Amino acid sequence: MAYWSTLYSDEDAVFDAEFVYDAADITPMITYGTNPGMGIPLTGHVPSQVPDAEAESFDKSLKYMGFERGESLLGKQIDYVFIGSCTNSRIEDLRAVAAYVQGKHKANHVEAIIVPGSKQVEQQAIAEGIDKIFAEAGFELREPGCSACLAMNEDKIPAGAYCVATSNRNFEGRQGPGSRTLLASPLVAAITAVQGRIVDITQYLN
Repeated sequence: MAYWSTLYSDEDAVFDAEFVYDAADITPMITYGTNPGMGIPLTGHVPSQVPDAEAESFDKSLKYMGFERGESLLGKQIDYVFIGSCTNSRIEDLRAVAAYVQGKHKANHVEAIIVPGSKQVEQQAIAEGIDKIFAEAGFELREPGCSACLAMNEDKIPAGAYCVATSNRNFEGRQGPGSRTLLASPLVAAITAVQGRIVDITQYLN
């Protein structure tokens, strides 16, 4: 901390541009395609138009995902939810998920998997009783590791199935051959698991 405190800009420093963002104005996002840059607000639509140079790869991605240009993802049924493992599965992420799912239960058709980001995170979650909240809500707390993030071992998403995942990659086949991955935050994933479909999460928060 002492060293970090020495890393500041000079008082007379001049910047080419300064950007200020209010987090309250940032809409929850989800991906619709096969790379992390293909994201839209939950309440938005898959783009209708893209540059001609990108059209072929764009349409290929939509075909793989089973989506159409201009489509809204709201109401899309989800088969799996994966919260893990090293990305967005820290203790604060698990706490946020537990705070929402406590007293609720996942949709019957959804398989919900939670993989802590490390053994330390797992131990802390158990010490705080988070594991019991997950169990009561129908979420399976797995051992730390890569798991369904990249279809490790038996943790694979079946071909054609949709999975809302908190990992950082959604390439074709990332979670298993033919699997369809939609990247989202832990809270979006948790609400999706309970509702069983993609929803505007702002309508489900107190």
